[in-house]
Amino acid sequence: MRQSARPLLVVLLCGAGLVGCRGPAADETARTRDPRRQHVLDFWNRLNAATEARTRRDLAEAARLYEEALVLEPRHEDALYYLGQCRRELGQAEAATVAFERLLEVDPASARGHLALGALFASPDPSEPLDLAKAERHLHRAHRINGEETGPVVRLGEIALVSGRSVEARRWFESALRTNPKSVEAAFLAGYLGWETGDETAALVRRVREAVELDAPVKGVLSEGDRRDATRGAAPPLSSPLGRLLFGELIERLRAHAAARQPISDALVLQEWRQVRRLRREYERRAASDPAG
Repeated sequence: MRQSARPLLVVLLCGAGLVGCRGPAADETARTRDPRRQHVLDFWNRLNAATEARTRRDLAEAARLYEEALVLEPRHEDALYYLGQCRRELGQAEAATVAFERLLEVDPASARGHLALGALFASPDPSEPLDLAKAERHLHRAHRINGEETGPVVRLGEIALVSGRSVEARRWFESALRTNPKSVEAAFLAGYLGWETGDETAALVRRVREAVELDAPVKGVLSEGDRRDATRGAAPPLSSPLGRLLFGELIERLRAHAAARQPISDALVLQEWRQVRRLRREYERRAASDPAG
């Protein structure tokens, strides 16, 4: 009697209403009957794969996967932003512009979207459009959204400098220095403007030197703003979310001297300021001749 009861007990326990007795095949069938759930899973699979590709610097693959993710969720802000950054680093300025503009259609108050477009339109790269008026509009918007970020402030100073508005440019650089005394860019460019107007050179150079030395970390020690090993982060920024500053190459040379423990001499700073003068004229010509500008 006991032996004959066992099959009946199994049938009762594993009836259709008890999930615990459903096998893997039944679970898979249930998933396929929920298309919305599958849609979400497909989107996140592509987004995560795009992040992984971006982290290992396979930007073409990352861009392809972001595009696929956006087919499923066209308004996803992270996907739009990072697609734009990937396209830009791949040298595809027009495609990058489209992605950033789509981001701003989704969220007109996206500071990073405005900042990305401002940086794109105020780039030293000849393959990218130099449209200072557009850049200024987007950077002003980014600054109004997030006034604590010094990136838009320095860039607005650069645009004012190239546009011949030296007094305004100096105000922007001094504002950046009040927010971030470690801003080598602001100290260097404010110093250049002071040098141009005949201020005491020694004091201006000393300010630049102090900013550069303050910015350089002690060997083997990372400061708060330093980049760490990209492989250790889940989704680190691209090499530079803001792209290159108009006068960034000159400033990086000063940083390289400090990093190599070489003295930042008066002659070195004056040499770089003379290069600012040269580049300034070059950007003025380019902005005047660029059809976009």
